[in-house]
Amino acid sequence: MMAVHLTILVISVLGFFALALATERHAEHLLRRLPAPPVRHVARAVGWGLLALSLALGIAYMDVGVGIALWLGWLSIAALALVFGLPKWPWQPTARAHHARQPKKGEPALSPVPMRARRRWTVLALLAAVPVVYGLALAATSVKPLMRDDAVAGQVGPWTFRLAESEQRVPELVAMDIPMKSYHVRFCSECDEQIRAAYLKVNKPRSLRAPGIVLGGMRWDRSVLIQLPANTTADSELWLTVVGKNGDTHQTSVRMGDVSPATVAWFTAREGK
Repeated sequence: MMAVHLTILVISVLGFFALALATERHAEHLLRRLPAPPVRHVARAVGWGLLALSLALGIAYMDVGVGIALWLGWLSIAALALVFGLPKWPWQPTARAHHARQPKKGEPALSPVPMRARRRWTVLALLAAVPVVYGLALAATSVKPLMRDDAVAGQVGPWTFRLAESEQRVPELVAMDIPMKSYHVRFCSECDEQIRAAYLKVNKPRSLRAPGIVLGGMRWDRSVLIQLPANTTADSELWLTVVGKNGDTHQTSVRMGDVSPATVAWFTAREGK
């Protein structure tokens, strides 16, 4: 997941850099010469294309809402990187001479340097706080179950899927101490259009008439709350049964130890008492 964040940041920085080359002022600053207009036009197209690519990458991995927010955050940090980086470029444009304002008659002469220095440091402090605050907010944001590294990828019949438990912790105990666990399943977008229903249960269904509990919710994020047997072990299997719109039924299984290690450890400790 961190690789996705770094990729979005790097692509955004390159996009802003290309847009800088598309302007006369920054292009001359960065290259020590002014590129031809066709070159600047190409740089502008490449810059906007890279920014659009970083947005598409965020949406692809985090859905629309979170993806756009993630993109805007990294976009701000990429812009700050150029704000701090351009003044450190190996060569700088010729500084223009600024003439200090002459004080009026009877007005004491004031040096503008301390005030400018305070303003400069205040602005730099605020700019530096942006990536820090964004990083803290990003760290506090919980990752969706199907986006976590522990999500199991597999294939049932002709359809690919990802499966993950909703929370990486022990099962929830309901009435009469019955352990319950929630799981999420996502099929590929093309697969979803071919699927009528999907079911999940622990241990292999005895017949296709009782395949388990049906997965509900959004097509791209189906979820289900199922009961876990008291004899659940690491080798117990979660059976996924999928029925296509053409009537075909396919099944596959996933080891409980692979998808719910904390749950397996909880059952093991409970059995040892």
